[in-house]
Amino acid sequence: MAGPVVEFVVGWNVVQTLGEGAFGEVKLLINTDTGEAVAMKMVDLIKHPDADAAVRKEICIHRMLKHTNIIKFYGSRRENAMQYMFLEYAVGGELFDRIEPDVGMPQHEAQKYFRELINGVEYLHSRGVTHRDLKPENLLLDENDHLKITDFGMATLFRHQGKERELDRKCGTKPYMAPEVLLRSYKAEPADIWSCGVILVALLAGELPWDEPTFSCKEFISWKDKDCSLFTTTPWTKIDNLALSLLRKVLNTVPRHRASIPQVTGHQWFNKNFMKASGIRTGENLTPGTKRMCSELDRANSAMDDLSTRMICSQPEAPSVVGRDTGVEVNINVGMISFSQPAQPDQLLLSQMTQGTQASQTPLQRLVKRMTRVLVRTSLADTITHLEALFTKLKYTHRCHTANVVTVTTLDRRGAQLVYKATVIDMGQHILVDFRLSKGCGLDFKRHFIRIKEGLSHIIVKGPVTWNMAMATNMLPA
Repeated sequence: MAGPVVEFVVGWNVVQTLGEGAFGEVKLLINTDTGEAVAMKMVDLIKHPDADAAVRKEICIHRMLKHTNIIKFYGSRRENAMQYMFLEYAVGGELFDRIEPDVGMPQHEAQKYFRELINGVEYLHSRGVTHRDLKPENLLLDENDHLKITDFGMATLFRHQGKERELDRKCGTKPYMAPEVLLRSYKAEPADIWSCGVILVALLAGELPWDEPTFSCKEFISWKDKDCSLFTTTPWTKIDNLALSLLRKVLNTVPRHRASIPQVTGHQWFNKNFMKASGIRTGENLTPGTKRMCSELDRANSAMDDLSTRMICSQPEAPSVVGRDTGVEVNINVGMISFSQPAQPDQLLLSQMTQGTQASQTPLQRLVKRMTRVLVRTSLADTITHLEALFTKLKYTHRCHTANVVTVTTLDRRGAQLVYKATVIDMGQHILVDFRLSKGCGLDFKRHFIRIKEGLSHIIVKGPVTWNMAMATNMLPA
């Protein structure tokens, strides 16, 4: 049974689920008259009665934040037991989607995102706010590829009217948590800075340095004890000496000796001008002109992401384009769609609750520049059969509660639960299978996607593809 879908007055409709969290979901709203888009976070307080105080705190904190690297907060509304928050829609998707598992990304890209992350965190701290759950899954990208910090469910005030307090709540995601958070009371700023350091390791190496910063984790103990043999193993062998010198300062296990934000922004690696052509991933040789393809995506998928980029621009493009470096022709037989923030956020007024299943099936899913998708040449029904057979072979638990959406549950490398959804969409000539993380580590999700992609290789469309949007079975709501 599909969950309730909220219908809005003045043309605002729910069209798809963007993500899921511990207490609720984030859905995409589209104004069918103007094409404006907004993300709506919804929390059912009947299902999660203990979330009431946390949600009110999140709203209070998020509404006071206004910065280029923070997701915009437009407003909130409560109707009966359902709490809604209206946020900026980040069409670029999640940062973890840009990280190649076990590889990372070129240094110039990692530096760009790390600079923007530090810029956002510096602003938070200037407002007396600590995030406490910084990780790639909580970092989004807008249409211009700028990083946006999101999800303030664990955020709190640590400084008010010049008076700072220590914190004692043990919260966050273990691989990214500072060691002192798990041990005792801690200062807010060094704890967030530690998380930024672990994120930088993930950006540069495509893997995490440890499962948790505790004495039971040998990788962490080796780092804490400055064991020289550690640097002959991954992820450290993938990171050059200049970046390592920054990480040694940021991931200092003694909070009072950890680099401050001014020290981070003054570091040579942070300020070095990495040339785009030379921004090669450590340990990988890329010939000049090589196009980075996250998760070794097919050219067809690259063309779709190229189209996504064009569709979100404010200026219309020609009705037929050819993907750069792909030779894939993409035909568009409908009007261009421009997504922007709502002109009048106060128009987002709840009306009535209705049942529906179209949200998870709409081709708007492709407007998010997501790398974890494939085009296949089988029919919709056969595609689902192939998926279920592959999931069984890979020993994944799977279920299909919503039409054409398969929910998969497995474990990540740490033994923690990993949940993602495969949405099957009829595009006319071909079938699009779009994978979206629901719960767990983004890097492990990408690793599983690579396995799935290999298992579907015999039905994946290869070579030039013509994509006729008008032939899709589910279009924008009328």
